[in-house]
Amino acid sequence: MTHSPAGRAVIVIMAVGIVAAVWVVMRGGMSAQQAPAPGDGSGAGTSPAPGPAVAAESPAAATKASPRPGPADPPDEGLEDHVEALAGAATAEAARESLAELETWLRSLRPGAAAPVIRGFLESGRDVSLPLEFRIGPGGFLETPPTLRVALLDLLGRLDPEAAAALGKDILSTPTNADEWAVALRDVARIDEDGSERNYLRAKTEELIRNETWQANPSVGYLNAFDVLVHTRATESTPLLSELIRRKDRRDLAHAGYLTLDRLTQRAPVEVLERLRADGPLRESRPGMVAQQFARADLREPAQRELVRTWLLAPERTPGELHAFAGIFPNNNRMISTNLLTTETPPSGVELRAHDVEVLSLVSRWQQDPAFARVRPHLDTMVGRLRQFTAGRAPLPAAPAP
Repeated sequence: MTHSPAGRAVIVIMAVGIVAAVWVVMRGGMSAQQAPAPGDGSGAGTSPAPGPAVAAESPAAATKASPRPGPADPPDEGLEDHVEALAGAATAEAARESLAELETWLRSLRPGAAAPVIRGFLESGRDVSLPLEFRIGPGGFLETPPTLRVALLDLLGRLDPEAAAALGKDILSTPTNADEWAVALRDVARIDEDGSERNYLRAKTEELIRNETWQANPSVGYLNAFDVLVHTRATESTPLLSELIRRKDRRDLAHAGYLTLDRLTQRAPVEVLERLRADGPLRESRPGMVAQQFARADLREPAQRELVRTWLLAPERTPGELHAFAGIFPNNNRMISTNLLTTETPPSGVELRAHDVEVLSLVSRWQQDPAFARVRPHLDTMVGRLRQFTAGRAPLPAAPAP
């Protein structure tokens, strides 16, 4: 790990189950052992580490389009040529080339024609396995799909979002497989601008996560589907995530649950922290992890400040919990990854300094408050860290002239 002149650790690469991710560690002191570790591939139900990145389709492949179908060449018959080509694709390169040709052909159809072609194939129950991984690219669309069915669902999401969402709901009515459900959930969520599908999306994502067959051997799509809970800010799913995090026999599921809970805390801190404060089983199983979530609170915000104050002063708080909290506070670390729906932007240096200056003043006042006498050593640690950060960062920009 390297450090910048401002004293913050920079980028750490890690594997999230089988989903590649980057942690941007905004400050030192992260206790990595508090986070349930990803599966190491040795236990039942764990998944292999990701392979090397798959290159994008070549320009040459993208230009090999089938002719626009005419009266004697209906779309469903034109699709069969591409199905046959993909069935014979023995290498990743051949599969990518055939997929590029399939996409070009679908785009050549008259408006609205791709949806019934894709629906017809999916309703037939047929599929073709491809020598490719489930890999997400920009915008939440797939760079490479593992099967033809997943490829067609993904392509429809690009070509006709409304039709893709309607087809997605049909897919979600039957447990086909986790990869298909992940893409279907994405397609329904993408057009849900008013949030009217939020409860539906949460329920279906929980159904996916709880599916015993899929959970026994989670695919890449299965693990990526957790992002739907983050996208919908499904704080009601905290109990399910808590169950997974406590699964010490399944490190892959525990890690996926932890990452999702962590990202939910960043988006809805008050709701999640209130639930964590009442979650006795999780506190007993993962006390340090829970403490690290409380260290994400922004003490400038009154509701978050009161939650942390109550948590710190609770008589049942242990020295270990307090140490884990103070050792990472303020926790502004971020996980940067390519997701089905969400994106993550780390706070800027200016934003971090503004935060640190205000919070340093607040915690310094707590140091002088007799009510905090029992936790004073931990407040000292927090103040020391904040002073280090404010001293090491660039000064705030001057206020604009009136």
